Amino acid sequence: MKPYNLALAIALLSMPIVDVAAATSTASIIKKSQSAKGFINLFYSKVDGELYLEANKLDQPFLLLTSLPHGVGSNDIGLDRGQLGYTRMVQFERHGPYLILKQLNTQYRASTDNAAEQRAVKEAFAESVLWRGKVIDGKRALVSINDLVINDLHGISAVLEDTKQGSYQLDKTRSLIIPEGVKSFERNSDVDVLLTFNSAKAGNYVAQVTPDANHMSVRLRYSFIQLPEEGYVAREYHPMSGYLSDEYLDYGTQVNQDIKQRHLLRHRLQKVNPGSEPSEVIKPITYYLDPGVPEPMRSALLDGASWWETAFEQAGFIGGFKVELLPEDADPQDVRYNVIQWVHRATRGWSYGSAVADPRTGEIIKGHVTLGSQRVRQDHLIARGLTAGWEDRQAAEDAAMALSLARIRQLSAHEVGHTLGFDHNFAASSNDNASVMDYPHPQATLKGDKIDISAPYGVGVGAWDKYIVEYGYREFASQAEESVQLTELMQKVQAEGLRYIGEADSRSKSASNAYASLWDNGNDPVAELIRIGQIRSKAIEDFSTNALLKGQPRGELSDIFVPIYLLNRYQITAAAKFIGGTTYSYSEGIDGESWHYLAPQLQRSALDALLDTLSPSTLSISQSLQDALVPKAGNYSKTREGFDSGLGVITDPLGMAEVLSRHTVQQLLSPQRLNRVNQGYISDREQLSVPAIVDKLLGSTLYDDIPAGAEQGVWMRVNTVILDEILTSYHAKQTRPEVKAQLADRLRYTLKQLKRKVKRVSAYEAAHFSWLAEGVESGLKDAKVKLIPQPLKMPPGSPI
Repeated sequence: MKPYNLALAIALLSMPIVDVAAATSTASIIKKSQSAKGFINLFYSKVDGELYLEANKLDQPFLLLTSLPHGVGSNDIGLDRGQLGYTRMVQFERHGPYLILKQLNTQYRASTDNAAEQRAVKEAFAESVLWRGKVIDGKRALVSINDLVINDLHGISAVLEDTKQGSYQLDKTRSLIIPEGVKSFERNSDVDVLLTFNSAKAGNYVAQVTPDANHMSVRLRYSFIQLPEEGYVAREYHPMSGYLSDEYLDYGTQVNQDIKQRHLLRHRLQKVNPGSEPSEVIKPITYYLDPGVPEPMRSALLDGASWWETAFEQAGFIGGFKVELLPEDADPQDVRYNVIQWVHRATRGWSYGSAVADPRTGEIIKGHVTLGSQRVRQDHLIARGLTAGWEDRQAAEDAAMALSLARIRQLSAHEVGHTLGFDHNFAASSNDNASVMDYPHPQATLKGDKIDISAPYGVGVGAWDKYIVEYGYREFASQAEESVQLTELMQKVQAEGLRYIGEADSRSKSASNAYASLWDNGNDPVAELIRIGQIRSKAIEDFSTNALLKGQPRGELSDIFVPIYLLNRYQITAAAKFIGGTTYSYSEGIDGESWHYLAPQLQRSALDALLDTLSPSTLSISQSLQDALVPKAGNYSKTREGFDSGLGVITDPLGMAEVLSRHTVQQLLSPQRLNRVNQGYISDREQLSVPAIVDKLLGSTLYDDIPAGAEQGVWMRVNTVILDEILTSYHAKQTRPEVKAQLADRLRYTLKQLKRKVKRVSAYEAAHFSWLAEGVESGLKDAKVKLIPQPLKMPPGSPI
């Protein structure tokens, strides 16, 4: 070989080998594809429907979020437009020819500078590989991510199964990437896909909202979101803070420190001039309203959300919070926009505030509010029922609309509050509605002989709301000052008597705090039950066809009557919490307050008020009203919003009484409530006892004088309900043996009384007592025996 040929050969051998075909391939793909460049570069090939991702962000954690840009439209299923899924911290990793997407385990960590300690934790717990793809190498490495995104990572099929809608399976042959849904912004990149789910047998809820329920197609969004910049300082969670929280186990803590660390969920908000003094902000927290909201709801939503401006100003942030209409040139998919979205469903349903948060710190990156459009119609319906007796019908119409918009303002502030990091405060109603984070019931009063609804809801955020903004967002000169000032803030709130009880201590059946309830009003739940009972009586007395919308047939009147007849349902729940009720707060670290049972006299007053709701005069409706509640007309079919009837399509007055009386009795005889009553009595014989409750319950109903006329039927139905519920509580697994013994004793005593009564009354009444006696005798022995085998259902009330 000639010398220069040898040199050339050596030079060629020393050069890197380039895969020309691959380089040409990736370049060709990029050239021929629709590109979306931003946080992650995406390329969609219109030729073969493949979506390629540029594999240039390796070993860099980011967030992966699924959401539903289009919903299913059913409140019962819960797959709503705008719904956010689970936020995952993930990263792409290259392993040989493959790219994987790995979900990192953020629940277990070590907050330490020692790399060996961090590695020990990392190696102790599993991570999850969500996807694997083969890299197409070239000048710009690409990988097809169709298999990643045409996938049910949101858990749609699981939701359908959980809601008993059928066993749906993803059909990849009918699923695809939506080209116009492939977008990339500065801080996030999104991919929209249309997923089709098949089921041989579809559920009723799916059938209501889908053209072909066996093939349901849903638009799903994958969002790849950049983690926020450094500089955010997490604030430790305290139970009295009023915040939602994030938590993790920190193995970098000392043995004398809590291994479980919790921090507040909140936005980053910084002052131009840091410190405790008021200052302009570097960047305000801004929320943008969906322009798809029609007037007058649009203005009401903007107004209600803007209530938070005052609280942030008082916390020292000048211009710290703003609400605006989403600009035409803005894309709500852009993670930089906090969005308030107006969502339609086939039926009325919940609204909620969600957030995308950094799992490392709790910093909220994006707030997303979902407001159900039909909720306002429920308030309007209630208002029409309350004003049916007004002579001035234009004034009634105006008042109904004003009430509805007042609720929309309050709802907007409430849901935005969640996306600012705030928890529910279901005790706020007992402090003159000190927080928009409670669930309020529309207020009505009696002015002379007229129901007045001119002040149905509060206006502006309350004292509790101002406190939580200050607690979570206020800046301090130093860490030491922060600790001192936050403690002083909590002490001030306690001194002012503001109560705070959150979700788990209010909503669940085991909740016992006497002052934490949903949809209640008033500082005194018992006094409010009596007061709303008077409103209810007047509303029923005045109820008429005036409540109908223009053009509605009279058959629709029965649906409007439902929330009027059940006007006291939530206040019954609130008053029942006094029975075996407790009081406590989350301030143990501040003043050492302990829990205790409510005073006996308060419990007895609640029992008296609850028993009044069972009287035949309270539960009966007049014959003229029964005549007015005519059956549904023509194609106006019965819905679940109406009362069930044992009379077919005819209004069932005894059925209505059964439903409301059962609600009261179930609240009163809840097994865990009776367990608490018994425990309180063991410790203090001045407290109510289980026998005392049962005796007074039966004494005011079954053992009371037999009423005449139409009220006798109500009385008999209530007697049946009560004995049914006593037997249910007796057999309930949650009922403790000491309580079972007391219930068994009272049931045996009742059995004797029933047998005596058979001999002292008319044949018609004797049949009632004899049948009850047989039911009690059999029911004591067999838990399956029910006096009413199929109870009529309570129509839905929530959400208002």
